[in-house]
Amino acid sequence: MSVRAVRAWMTPLNVLRAVTYLLGVTFTLYTIYYAYSQFFTQQIRYTNLFLGLGIALFYLHTVLEGQREEGATEGSIRRRIEPLVAVGLAGLAIWSVAYVELHFDRLFYDAPVVGYTTNDLLVGLVLIVLAVDTTRRAFGNTIAAVTLTAVVYAHSLVGPNMPGVFRHTGMSWEQIARDGAIGLTGVYHETLMGIGATWVAIFIMFAGIAKAYGLMDFVLDAGREIGSSLRTGIVQVAVIASMVMGSITGSAAANTATTGSFTIPMLRDQGIRDDFAAAIEAVASAGGQMLPPVMGVAAFLMADIIGVPYVDVIRAGLIPAALFYLSVGVGVHLAVLKFGWTTERTDKFEPRVLLQGLHFAVPLAVLLYTLIVLRYSPLSAGMYTIFTIVGTVALRNLYVDGPSLDTLLATARRTVTGLYRGGVEMAPLVGVLAAMGIIIELLTQTGLAQRVSTLIVGLGGGSLLLVLVLAMLASILFGLGMPTPAAYILVVILVAPGVEAMGIPELTTHMFVFYFAMLSAITPPVAISVAVGSRIAGTSFTRACLQALRIGAPGFAIPFAFVANDGLIQWSFPETVVAFPLVLAGTVALIVATVGYDGRRSLGSLRRTLYGVASFGAMFGVVVHPALQIGAGVAVVVALAVSNSSTPSRFRVSARN
Repeated sequence: MSVRAVRAWMTPLNVLRAVTYLLGVTFTLYTIYYAYSQFFTQQIRYTNLFLGLGIALFYLHTVLEGQREEGATEGSIRRRIEPLVAVGLAGLAIWSVAYVELHFDRLFYDAPVVGYTTNDLLVGLVLIVLAVDTTRRAFGNTIAAVTLTAVVYAHSLVGPNMPGVFRHTGMSWEQIARDGAIGLTGVYHETLMGIGATWVAIFIMFAGIAKAYGLMDFVLDAGREIGSSLRTGIVQVAVIASMVMGSITGSAAANTATTGSFTIPMLRDQGIRDDFAAAIEAVASAGGQMLPPVMGVAAFLMADIIGVPYVDVIRAGLIPAALFYLSVGVGVHLAVLKFGWTTERTDKFEPRVLLQGLHFAVPLAVLLYTLIVLRYSPLSAGMYTIFTIVGTVALRNLYVDGPSLDTLLATARRTVTGLYRGGVEMAPLVGVLAAMGIIIELLTQTGLAQRVSTLIVGLGGGSLLLVLVLAMLASILFGLGMPTPAAYILVVILVAPGVEAMGIPELTTHMFVFYFAMLSAITPPVAISVAVGSRIAGTSFTRACLQALRIGAPGFAIPFAFVANDGLIQWSFPETVVAFPLVLAGTVALIVATVGYDGRRSLGSLRRTLYGVASFGAMFGVVVHPALQIGAGVAVVVALAVSNSSTPSRFRVSARN
């Protein structure tokens, strides 16, 4: 390349692209390197550099996305200044973590005893500001406002003047800077950022690499092929695709935006009404957060907080996830049949489509083997899975395309692109994990977390059901507008101790509050997942929310069901074997009642009420007597069998209803 060509290429925007790309690849490679050398590297030092790289990458990528959306740099003064501000903040992030790295030994060993300098405290405040700002840019104002509220609430000017349970002695700005960041707590929170920078990051980055290799395209192609052979068309495939991708992303809104941009138009093309299409995608995307083995990255956080093996969390999440997705699958199936949205013609399924993605099964097998059989940590398992997918795809390309330099170069380009995408997809989570660390540290220091739990128990008046309802409401409230991992951490700190105080096992309690934090994504008035889906579908947010609540209704009952039937979480024989089919029958009956269709005919108010009563009996009858639960479950199965064996009704409800 000539000097003139180099000069022509080196525009500010091109240089920014190159720097961002290099930073994204470095971010992923740094994480993989730590996974390889973790026994020789102090985690807190690794976390510090991870924080700086992630925040800087987020800012730079945001600038590039803004330029791509605008198409040019022309525009208002704000549009011209905003990229410069973001680049400056990226540099500030690198400078801040470099300061911590240069003074690490003093900050880690000496400063907690002899005190922090003014420069230390200023850097701490800068890190807090960066965490809040990146969270605002990535996830909106809600969680950023919560973080700022926690900072203001902790200050000595506010805390002592608060009423009742919210009153505390207050903290100075120096204490906030220390506990919020520079004391290597807060944004460096051992659980949040510690797990986020290792277990969470390695799986998010694996997902980015897998997408670059065509995993998303394979899922959608396979979905279209399967959908063409089913009477209900693409609808079940949309549910499964959203479920799988949602388990990895950790954000219901991001999953709805990503998979929904493909699935919602396909659902509409099949004739499914706009509000139902948005609701199906929103519910499936939100529910993906509960699907093992990743569970929207919350499984890693849960295992570390409770102090149990990661495999135990996976096992505890299997049956509840199966209950939720089976009920959602039944719900959308009944809705398609009820409104006559079935496909006119079905084609024979072509299995060759699945063979095109057979190589993706190899890294999945390695992941499950290393996690479940070898009991490796998620970080190590994720590392070996990344190595496996890179090697498998390279061999597959050499076999399919033939051994040549072009094949090697094409594979190398996609690998580097995957490394970049993995870093870019992890970067937004860095800020929100740092912000949540600040919230948890300050709320713990002020004592609010302990007092809220005591308040919930007090308001419950000794009634387990009332305490669970209060915990449900608090979990949904604290989770509104937040990504699932952040919502889970917040409700665990504030709500879970109150439920545990009623004698509920710790793992069951965590699963309970986690489910409702996850369901906040489809719960009005925020319902962030539904909001994204309705925008893609071009339909009413209110109508989409109503349909989402219908389809996702069993999700609000399942957490209560596994509290009543502890065998669903704590596996045992014969409790688990008996409880699972009975509770499944209950969830199916509940979806029949909410959709108002049993597979053959639309139901009137009386039949819907009877199905609703039977569903509660099958899910919660064990609290009164096991015979009641068994009787209700059998009644549901018999009623559905009799109804679907009778002559089908020719009546179909108009799709406009």
